[in-house]
Amino acid sequence: MKKFVLALALVALLSGAQSAPTDDEAVDVVDRSPRVTGGTQTLLGQYPSAVIIETPYIPQNCMGTLVNRQHVLTAAYCVMNPTTFVMINPFWLRVIAGDINIVPVSIRREVRSVIRSYVHPNYNRLTDGNNLAVLRVDVPFPEFHNTIEPALFNQRILADNTQCQFAGWGATQDQATAVVRPNQFVITQPILGTAGCNAANVHNNRVQQTMICAGALAQSQTAVCRGNLGGGLYCNGRLTGVLAFGTGCGVANRPGVYMDVRQYVQWIETQFTRTDNPPPGWTPPQPL
Repeated sequence: MKKFVLALALVALLSGAQSAPTDDEAVDVVDRSPRVTGGTQTLLGQYPSAVIIETPYIPQNCMGTLVNRQHVLTAAYCVMNPTTFVMINPFWLRVIAGDINIVPVSIRREVRSVIRSYVHPNYNRLTDGNNLAVLRVDVPFPEFHNTIEPALFNQRILADNTQCQFAGWGATQDQATAVVRPNQFVITQPILGTAGCNAANVHNNRVQQTMICAGALAQSQTAVCRGNLGGGLYCNGRLTGVLAFGTGCGVANRPGVYMDVRQYVQWIETQFTRTDNPPPGWTPPQPL
């Protein structure tokens, strides 16, 4: 539990305390989520749609992307209990926007509570297929705000080697005890061919047609690592991917894999007008 408590305490210090689940509700799990390692520190407002999603169920929290004033796109994994595999109560989730630092806190920071979680109905926790969720916050983010702005969707097929960007927070080493950098960094991640990413010594046919592989096959100093699962990949300034899985922190043959936003735009936008409230404890269909 030490890893869980330290990660939660850091975020609570920055954005206001929130009661964590009881010991029966909280879980201590192996952290498989990526962070950013390497890169260049961003400027305030450079990636105004990138947000942090606080969750006591994942040691280093998650990331997401603001897609309109009241909705955030993230990975389904971020809103599921990693032990019981059921959807957690949105009460435990908060969204931090408008800031590039964990510390110090910018006066531009806005914090919202999550009131609805809409997980893709065909999410497969074993293969990470359809690993997407849309979150609705309690109060819309302000319309005129120079460090908060919804992302535009990429709706074009991109050629291999297109240079894309991933902005996020995190550590520089693939270690549970590694110190998390308090600042947002951006790294360039080129689009990779699916065939190469599906090689037996890379992701071994795990990359599906609804996914994008990006990064480097060779060892790299700039890569996704731990702590930014659900974060956005931006190509030509538009949201192109949502980080679904990625382990390795720059080691050879472990590029990041993202859900291809272009193929999910209709489903994403449909969630904006839903009025139902999926109850906590909902479970996706059993993976085949």
